[in-house]
Amino acid sequence: MEMKENKFLYLISFIACMLVIVIHTGFPGNFGTVMEAVSRMAVPFFFVLSGRYLLRDGDDNAQKIREKSGRYFIKILKVTACVYIIYFIFSIAVHLYLGDSIKEWLFSKYGYNEALRFVLFNSGTFVYDSAFVFDHMWFLFALLYVTGLIYIFAPVLRKWYKFLIVALLVLLYFGQALQTFYPIRPFGISIATWYVMRNWLFIGMPFVLLGIFLSDLFRGKRNELKDSYIDVMSAKKPVFIFMTIFGTLLSIVEAFIFGKKEVYLGSLIVVVGIFLLSECKVFSGDHLYKIGKKSSNYIYYYHVLVLAVVDRLSYAEIIPYPPMWLKPFLIAVLCLILFYFAPIFIKKVKDR
Repeated sequence: MEMKENKFLYLISFIACMLVIVIHTGFPGNFGTVMEAVSRMAVPFFFVLSGRYLLRDGDDNAQKIREKSGRYFIKILKVTACVYIIYFIFSIAVHLYLGDSIKEWLFSKYGYNEALRFVLFNSGTFVYDSAFVFDHMWFLFALLYVTGLIYIFAPVLRKWYKFLIVALLVLLYFGQALQTFYPIRPFGISIATWYVMRNWLFIGMPFVLLGIFLSDLFRGKRNELKDSYIDVMSAKKPVFIFMTIFGTLLSIVEAFIFGKKEVYLGSLIVVVGIFLLSECKVFSGDHLYKIGKKSSNYIYYYHVLVLAVVDRLSYAEIIPYPPMWLKPFLIAVLCLILFYFAPIFIKKVKDR
């Protein structure tokens, strides 16, 4: 989720992190359905963001592509290892507290079937268990898969990436249509199971490649228009804003008609609209973008841990169980305190 100084994208990163929290906590009733639909743009946004700045200099040379994707792969690998270890320690602590057999837990968590599910879909108990029930870490493992494949196929990346974007997005939405109208069971697994369509292949790959495509598109326009680029793009800002609003409304309509999906067609439109807007003159405020810049990664990686701790404290009757309408706000506030305001306060104390 690395980027140059683009305050608007930092702002959207902050908003997207809050929306991921909404996905994992949820509001009740029809309002919950609306917010769930709106929130579904968040994960595709982060994949596109990764692709947008992965090859931002427009390298066609396979060696250059491998240098950049290799560095990014190592960076994501280190982050993934750190995040995974923290969740693993938390999970062990919870199971010890509950008096469970650690040996049995380890065998069930890392069994053959779960290993296969992890390798194929970036999901299963390898990346979550009963201590933290949301497998949000699939995003990091999917990013590793995609970056690794970009490294391997660097010589043909520019030749095939546009075709792959279209083909994989068509397969994604076709698969989601099957979930609603004809729930087949490929390989004995219902296509309606969340990870069959939500994985490195159908979401990670097309959206990272979309980010690379948009990067190439913007760079080409910038080279063509030179100093007038920002003004030309900004003149189209009303169209991009309409596109983003339309995509948001379309996502809501899709949710009420077709039910819960991983990526609505409206989500795709929203994400593209956002990145088009990011090339315009857009007021991004003076403060909120700083949260996205400094803390969006930490909020994304560790909000499930915060949620799990709150749930465990509630189960133990140490704190009251928060009402469903309050929980998204509570987790969001706790994440902001822990990952934005607390580090600022600690830094100020150290600097005295």
